[in-house]
Amino acid sequence: MLVKVCGLQTVEAAKTAVDDGADYLGIICVPGRKRTIDSSVAKGISTAVHQQENVKGTKLVGVFRNQSVDDVLQLYHEYNLDVIQLHGDEDIKEYRSLIPSSIPIIKRFQFPQDCELLLDLYEHVDNVLTLFDSGEGGTGEKLNWSAISSWSASHPEIKFIIAGGLNPDNVSVAINMLPNAIGVDVSGGVETDGIKDLEKVKLFIQQASQ
Repeated sequence: MLVKVCGLQTVEAAKTAVDDGADYLGIICVPGRKRTIDSSVAKGISTAVHQQENVKGTKLVGVFRNQSVDDVLQLYHEYNLDVIQLHGDEDIKEYRSLIPSSIPIIKRFQFPQDCELLLDLYEHVDNVLTLFDSGEGGTGEKLNWSAISSWSASHPEIKFIIAGGLNPDNVSVAINMLPNAIGVDVSGGVETDGIKDLEKVKLFIQQASQ
């Protein structure tokens, strides 16, 4: 099970997540969001993620929302990102055609309203990973796991990352309910008073990796 810790705002939290075995670390590159970080912090986190001691190969994900391809690629290079996450209403066919195919993309789809779009796109875009999340992301809004499980049983070819309302107490339940999920994504569920709680980060990764 892949584990993504998103909305990181400090180098300390990033180092903790790397040391605890996270597969992906997400930083918010959308202007004006509560977890958006400035360039110096982003570069510090990037350095921490790509340090030699990162034996697991944790990847750094930049989260974007309805930004131009030029802006996305500029920050991709500036922050030495490994993965681009598109969390808005982007036309994934267009973005995939303009972003080098070697760069992995995570695309947010809302459940259930985006399911038909997802099915239409599935065979037409390469190196794109599906993320089921709420509209804004990072709100703690829990998705309907039962409904996703039923839909997924009819479309087992579509593997996905699940986000929305996950925390150390419920992540194992979500994983058990969603056999076609290949990853889990957490942000607010490992925070205390809006700040990443290092013990919660560690516990979440442990629970998701069992």
